[in-house]
Amino acid sequence: MIRDEAFAEVKALVIARTGHHYYIDKDAQLAERIAHRMAETGDTTLAAYLERLRDRDHAEWPLLESAVTINETFFFRFAEQFDALRTVILPRLIARNAAEKRLRIWSVGCSTGAEAHSIAILLSDLLGKAIDEWRIALTGTDIDDAALTAARKADYSSWALRTMDDAERVRLFDRTGERYRLKERYRATARFERHNLLSLIDGTAALGFTEYDLILCRNVLIYFAQDHATAIVGALVERLAQDGLLLLGHAEPNPGFDAVADTVQVAGILAYRPRGSVVRTASVSAPPPVMQRPPTLAPVQPRASRKPVAAPPPVVERMPDAVARYFAALDALAGDDRDSAERAFRDALYLDGSFAMAHYQFGHYLLAQGRQPDGKRSLTNALRVAAALDPATELTGGDGMTAGAMTAAIRHIMGSAR
Repeated sequence: MIRDEAFAEVKALVIARTGHHYYIDKDAQLAERIAHRMAETGDTTLAAYLERLRDRDHAEWPLLESAVTINETFFFRFAEQFDALRTVILPRLIARNAAEKRLRIWSVGCSTGAEAHSIAILLSDLLGKAIDEWRIALTGTDIDDAALTAARKADYSSWALRTMDDAERVRLFDRTGERYRLKERYRATARFERHNLLSLIDGTAALGFTEYDLILCRNVLIYFAQDHATAIVGALVERLAQDGLLLLGHAEPNPGFDAVADTVQVAGILAYRPRGSVVRTASVSAPPPVMQRPPTLAPVQPRASRKPVAAPPPVVERMPDAVARYFAALDALAGDDRDSAERAFRDALYLDGSFAMAHYQFGHYLLAQGRQPDGKRSLTNALRVAAALDPATELTGGDGMTAGAMTAAIRHIMGSAR
């Protein structure tokens, strides 16, 4: 199929439609997904299938968009961010909006809904019975119709619940066989809609997507070209309320985003806000009553105390000093202290030359500084380490990012940088 003269046009249409620059150098992967769709449509030639795609309103487009979308999500992914959400960010938003009893939260690229439902659980635990008095607009959006259907159903395998202990699973889910369905009181909070992120930058986004207190766009931008990713970040912060926050995935922040958004440290994590915004200080000394204890997030616990869950991915452990210097580098970057950040990155890599996340983040930093050869070298080092690991291996400092995801992201970045 790849050698078919129609393939290049199909590929161009898919990337233009979805923004998934990820496929720029993934011909075999894209061809596999197209072949699956052609088997469903009955088209025997790529040229015939291409004719369908030339019609922008053809019914095949949503099905192909679903086929080329990569869905990997689980509850309370990125423990540090959810700890910040539970202890600081959401209590602050609740206190700030107590008079109006209104919250607007957007989970962008929500996949099968685990992120949005995780937020719903935290809100229920923080507000207790008072949640019925609040107008909460918690919206998850995705381009994948099949994923949205799954999100609305909220029925998951144990793998999506792998950060939870048994007690949390019993509290939050109804189990049937090997499936877990989120209990109704949590499931009812979020709603899910189809939305293409590119509409934010081509002027076709619905007018209702605005004035959000919190936007989460995590592990989404790695699939977009850098110019599109930057434009999307700019468009998202424009849709925040004055004191709203945008959270990205741990591996996604890029100094290039500084041109379109301000950064702020909140409870030890990096967040984005509108350029020139002034954050009002809201007292959180007396947050709304907690009716139930917040979820116990397994990643925060020592790994030795965890009960094993089904097929857990291997985790690469690193020297504590190297990890400490790595997080010092991220903290320095958040404070725009680039000299300290570079020293800390170099310290971490001196202590542990196979620290994939340190190579990866340092490479991002160097590329953003215009130091292309050095940045590519650091990313190449990260790729070398990640490619040697089982793709399911969770990388230290990546809080859920796997070796396979890093490998794909770097190949995408290196393709964009050429």
